[in-house]
Amino acid sequence: MYTNLTENLAVPLYSYPQSILRQNFLQFIDEHIKLHSDADFFATLVTARIETINHLMPYQTDNLYQCITSDYAQTINAVVPLNDLDLYYIEIEKQAIELFGNILSCWAEYEHYRILQQVIKHPLAKNKIPQRVKNNKNITEVVAKIENDTRLFITPYSDLPMILSNAIALKIITSLVKEKHCYELLYFLALSANGEYVIHYQCTTLFPTLIATAHF
Repeated sequence: MYTNLTENLAVPLYSYPQSILRQNFLQFIDEHIKLHSDADFFATLVTARIETINHLMPYQTDNLYQCITSDYAQTINAVVPLNDLDLYYIEIEKQAIELFGNILSCWAEYEHYRILQQVIKHPLAKNKIPQRVKNNKNITEVVAKIENDTRLFITPYSDLPMILSNAIALKIITSLVKEKHCYELLYFLALSANGEYVIHYQCTTLFPTLIATAHF
């Protein structure tokens, strides 16, 4: 049973720093998704909202970000019911908009949060002896299946050592989704953790820093 996050707070919402509210909300969403085995939660919510917008105002745009953030959409988001979805979806949408500005931004922040939490809760670095290599050596290589690569990398977006597939996903979320508003990629984020990539990284004294990637 869904419980509104704000109802669980002992003091008014505005008494908490925004960063803490966001962190708590993302944790709440993560627990909800795991409890209900609902990995497609955000995709379901966003798709339903886009369908609602396009039904009420057809031929808006094919761009997710432009559609969700348009002036017309602002009168619909978190207001007009989501067809065939439980009421808690729109309640979560309301809180996502309050904390992150729009549901797409919240989705991106959740995927970012999910990766970092996976790294924090299951650190591989403590069982991995860092391979000391020559500083500032740049390497480009082809990795046939990144899902099988067990090396640890850091990224310009996080100093936490993580496996290559996570490092690539984090790069996509930060540099393409969040910075360039390519939110369509969130639907296919799981696919980015598999397959053949060209990677470019810089060797450091502990773990190499992933700089650039390209997917075949």
